[in-house]
Amino acid sequence: MRRSLCLAFGLGMLAAGPAWAQATAEEAAKLKAVLEAWVPSGEDLTPAEADYIVEKLPSALVVGRWRVEPDGDGYRIQSPGVRVVLARGFEQLFGRTVLACDPDRMRAAPTGAGTFALSGDAALSCRLERVDGSILPITAERGRSTGSIDLRDPASVSTEAVLDRVTVGGGAGEPAKIDRLILSGGRKAAANGRSDVTGRYTLEGFSSPSPSGTGTIAAARITYDVAAESADIAASTSAAIALAKRLAGLIGDAARSAGDDPAVQALQDTLIGSSGRASRQEVRVEGLVTRTPARTLEVDAIALGAAMSDLDRSGARLTMRLDIGGTAFEPPTPYTAWIPSESTAQLTIEDMPLWQIVGDSMLPGKRDPAAVSRLVSESSMRVRIDAFHLAAPEAALDLGGTIASARDAVRGQTGNLQMRLTGIDALVKALQADPKAGQAAAGLSVLQVLGRQTTLPDGRSARDYEIVIDPSGKVLVNGADVQALVPKDL
Repeated sequence: MRRSLCLAFGLGMLAAGPAWAQATAEEAAKLKAVLEAWVPSGEDLTPAEADYIVEKLPSALVVGRWRVEPDGDGYRIQSPGVRVVLARGFEQLFGRTVLACDPDRMRAAPTGAGTFALSGDAALSCRLERVDGSILPITAERGRSTGSIDLRDPASVSTEAVLDRVTVGGGAGEPAKIDRLILSGGRKAAANGRSDVTGRYTLEGFSSPSPSGTGTIAAARITYDVAAESADIAASTSAAIALAKRLAGLIGDAARSAGDDPAVQALQDTLIGSSGRASRQEVRVEGLVTRTPARTLEVDAIALGAAMSDLDRSGARLTMRLDIGGTAFEPPTPYTAWIPSESTAQLTIEDMPLWQIVGDSMLPGKRDPAAVSRLVSESSMRVRIDAFHLAAPEAALDLGGTIASARDAVRGQTGNLQMRLTGIDALVKALQADPKAGQAAAGLSVLQVLGRQTTLPDGRSARDYEIVIDPSGKVLVNGADVQALVPKDL
């Protein structure tokens, strides 16, 4: 049983190397160099320094060193171990989980001049470490791995590990089960010693008890993809280690003043600047089914993705997209006709002060939300709603427009949005007839009155809203001050 980890911007990856005819120490060194360019070997760190890298820095922790040794006409390869945060950037949605894997072994067999096939069947020891301190072992009944290394310019590595009948956790609780777990990734050399890297985790046939313990969660397929273009992995790893050695364990005044240290600032800049000119990550869930004693929810597909580009000290462009399709509840509720079954949202954030936000997050202590808000309000950041569409059997919501940071504005921002609500009139009537929904009915009644009534080409009634956030702090809906109209008890 074997597997490989992808390390790039938040993933760890294993691989292996060369030979044909008789293996040589010289070629072993070349293979090791290719692997080191992808996943640099780790350094000796204290437990506090190691934890600092995983918890505070946008980097994986590599434990141990690569070993590549001649073995007949091929090579034995032992990878370092790795600890990496899964789905970094989505932790608020999925919870913070660290994947930890011990060193692994593979063999590289020559397939041509400078090319090698990778294979391995040694058992891989991995576990998930949750934020609550619990450790969930990962075991599989069967595993196999394949891959390749090409020493020719541009050098490249790719691997894929397939594990069958996987369990995660166990002990006193019911474990999560995965029919098949596929871990794959690759690295291709880019200009100036940088790398284009990709990684993918695929779970097929996933099932688990729900976090509440009162139901189950299942999915036909879950995929997590990550990629970065022109990343300087060696510089990123070196900067992360140096930062951890400087910052781990700082408390009091020393921790508060760490960000003023020019050496720390330089390391922060190196770590951020080496992440690559563009990156993306996406989580996709297909065939999701959640069951509780009271209700079953089915969703055909959910995709949540983020892409970053144009990163420099002046700002960055970040695009985030969410697509949900085929949502259904059983048994239906009185308001099923107004619950979205299809949803799409895409936001583009321009001139986001990401360099400063990420840099501050690396420092000791907890991130100050007020400090992040100040950075945003003092920037020229703009949020453009490219698409926002919720569709239910009897209703729809469409939203577009732009919100921009404005230093002189009372709210720190100004904006102009356009919204259309279809089916709100029927929903208000249904809520007014429900004795338990009086407050919701009153709130929507205000929104209903503010809208300009229009008739759609298909004959349905809709309400249109022009929403303005002006510099004085007022929120105007079709020219009316919302704060003056909303009842005080809402």
